[in-house]
Amino acid sequence: PFKIPMTAVQATRDIATAPTVTIDSETGGYVNVLIPVVKPSAVTVAILVGTDASTNMIKTSVATSDGVIASVPSGATIKIVDNSKTFTDVAPGNWANDAIAFASARELFSGTSATTFSPNVPMTRSMLMVVLARLDGAKTTGGETWYERGVEWAIQKGISDGSAPEANISREQLVTMLWRYCGSPSGAGNVSGYTDAGQISGYAQEAMAWAIENGIVSGFGDGRLGPQGQATRAQVAQMLMNLLKSLA
Repeated sequence: PFKIPMTAVQATRDIATAPTVTIDSETGGYVNVLIPVVKPSAVTVAILVGTDASTNMIKTSVATSDGVIASVPSGATIKIVDNSKTFTDVAPGNWANDAIAFASARELFSGTSATTFSPNVPMTRSMLMVVLARLDGAKTTGGETWYERGVEWAIQKGISDGSAPEANISREQLVTMLWRYCGSPSGAGNVSGYTDAGQISGYAQEAMAWAIENGIVSGFGDGRLGPQGQATRAQVAQMLMNLLKSLA
């Protein structure tokens, strides 16, 4: 990304008082920029401000050690906001604390209540389809069920066949949907180092290799990859954060 030559700004929770940055690129079109920010964290997000003063969160924006990376149109006005959420069931020492903060700050998926995230609850197939649809900027509201639009989007994009939307999603199904979302790229990661590599389904082999190669998925401390295990909400948050950081 192109680092904007400017003094680092301080993110604020109030969007009205958040620092504003105008992106001016001679190339036109979209440009990948690094906006310097004071002590950026997982909850630091970029907000696109429209000409009519409307705001739209850039869900793919990611924080680095010294700023926020975002892909924005030339001439765009950006605000830098601290969009942190607080959940009573996510302890400060939770292994997925940063990932949960990252996913909730970008509103990819929210808590199970105003105060809880339920990190260990399994994620369903429909939940992930809706999350990826939101990430892609698609409209996910207005269907007969809360997930109808997301499932329709996933089918149209070839990310899922839309079957069993209310079933819990396995780790290999999760990885495969992320892989398809990225265009089904080739993968060179080594799956043979995991004790349960033989349990990876044929359809998920290359997706797992790609995810391992790009640091999107990792195994457990006992050497397992857990392809058939149910993916929890915390695990989904972690993989989403890993994915967006790998793409930044």
